[in-house]
Amino acid sequence: MSSVTKSAGKVAVIEDDIPTSNQLRGWIESAKPGIQVDQWHTRDDAEAALAREDYDLVVLDIELGRERHAGVAIINAINKSRPTPVLVVSAMPVTSYSSIMKALDGWDYLQKATFEENDFIDTFL
Repeated sequence: MSSVTKSAGKVAVIEDDIPTSNQLRGWIESAKPGIQVDQWHTRDDAEAALAREDYDLVVLDIELGRERHAGVAIINAINKSRPTPVLVVSAMPVTSYSSIMKALDGWDYLQKATFEENDFIDTFL
């Protein structure tokens, strides 16, 4: 698996499920004390933040609310503006999106409910 540069200081977590978003944020902050983690829960808010902020890593879900492929649109926007590593965390099976993620230069993919904190941290770091 890939790893985020050890100097990463600013991460965007884009996840519509607030408990999941908070869990991811907690894991990141626990693994890298002092890191800045911004949370966004909608495509519009995430795209606005990504347009004005520079992130070292983006952790995102593919489905945001009722918008099934919002994460794909966000990855496209990231790749057009300032390429940033992306860690996709989604409930969709890896086989459903792995080829799409490669085509979009998605950085890595973890399927929800199939990974534990250590799996996330190992991929994040």
